[in-house]
Amino acid sequence: MSFWDWLYKAGPGWPSQRGWYALALCLQTTGIFALLILWPHLTNDEFFKVLANAVVITGWVGFAVAGRDSTVDREQVGKAQDITQQVLRQASRRDGGVEQ
Repeated sequence: MSFWDWLYKAGPGWPSQRGWYALALCLQTTGIFALLILWPHLTNDEFFKVLANAVVITGWVGFAVAGRDSTVDREQVGKAQDITQQVLRQASRRDGGVEQ
């Protein structure tokens, strides 16, 4: 059981992993807007503009990826590892080497 599963089952109302990402994205974006309200001169600072865009874009990408089913990813990685092991065994037999 992952931390996210445990947190989801900890009690009623706890969001899933995707819900936590959405909450974090909302808080990050709200924080950037709050900085702009408190210090309006930041709108003229190119570094702040780049940093704010990076934070928001990274958050949206993370939000999109958070909903992926990791079970499918693990199955694909397992299949890739099996294929790699078969290729290495065949190459080892062909070259007369010792399998590792």
